[in-house]
Amino acid sequence: MYTNYRLRTASFAFSFVALGMHVWGKGYGEVAWAMLALQFLIYPHLMFLRSRHANNTQQAEINNLLIDTVLMSIWTSFLQFPVMIALMLWNATSINLTFTCGLVGISIALLAVATGIAMSFLAFGSHFSPATGSPVDLLCWVGMSCYLLAIGNAGYSRNLQLRTTRERLRRGEQTLHTANETLKWQLEEIRERQAELKEQAIRDPLTGLYNRRYLETILTRELARCDREGEKLTLMMIDVDYFKRVNDTYGHQGGDEGLKKLAALLLESVRATDVACRFGGEEFLVLLPDMPLDIGAARADQWHAAFAAIAIPFGGVSIQATLSIGIATYPEHGASPNDLIGCADVALYRAKTSGRNRVVPFEHDAPCAMRHAPCGQ
Repeated sequence: MYTNYRLRTASFAFSFVALGMHVWGKGYGEVAWAMLALQFLIYPHLMFLRSRHANNTQQAEINNLLIDTVLMSIWTSFLQFPVMIALMLWNATSINLTFTCGLVGISIALLAVATGIAMSFLAFGSHFSPATGSPVDLLCWVGMSCYLLAIGNAGYSRNLQLRTTRERLRRGEQTLHTANETLKWQLEEIRERQAELKEQAIRDPLTGLYNRRYLETILTRELARCDREGEKLTLMMIDVDYFKRVNDTYGHQGGDEGLKKLAALLLESVRATDVACRFGGEEFLVLLPDMPLDIGAARADQWHAAFAAIAIPFGGVSIQATLSIGIATYPEHGASPNDLIGCADVALYRAKTSGRNRVVPFEHDAPCAMRHAPCGQ
């Protein structure tokens, strides 16, 4: 709006000079001079104030251009159509409308010119005196040239602003894209870190097996599933024989090597549905869903024999160790996690007290000597 105001004020002042020279040469009276001053020196400021206080400034500017065109046509007709003045005034107003409204602006400009001429004919009659003096012609030619250059410069400035804005938007989109990619990467890293932390929370740091907390959660869930589907579940409690002696002889690092070897053996041989946990110290629990007692006992025998055959290298020597394994089965030996673990613990205790290095299933009629939990008897 301010650009249009400055351009209109300058062009109207220049037109005042050109038309004033023509009016002076034709000997028009004081009324013509007063109307000329009002039109070309005061009118632009009034139109600017009108636009600035309008609710829709763009539409107000278009209306101002329409009024400009009508008034310029009235002046052209009143002055009896001087050629150079008519060209200057009509070209300026038509260019403005075209610059603002496109092809529609050309049609509007022609209609406004016709309206202004018709109004002038009705008010002043139709008279033609197209000739103008050379100074006026030169001044009009200079005025038209300067106006076209000003319009071109304004168009260039707007295009430059548009290109700058588009470039800024493009850079902003690139920055936003980069930020989105960075955010996606960070979120993915956070998800991976959360998964790692979750995994660490349920894993034993030494052996890499699940820990006791995870066993308590998964065992409750598996017993509920077995109850719904009528399946069996076998639970093994595994203990490394004479583990304190291993620690005393080879140190805790030697004992840790033995625990890691046992964990590796379990991880290599359990099924995808099985759950191997470090229950505490040298004790391990293995959960075997959908497995009856006889098959579970055969699996325990395999692990028992395989571990006994392992020579655990440590400090230039080989450590040999054996396992005692107690087995209990759901639902025969226990209906709850505590009962089932307790029965496996009782079976393990029997394996220990009967000479170690063996696999012992739980039996209901066996003496119920308990170490950790009730056996359900």
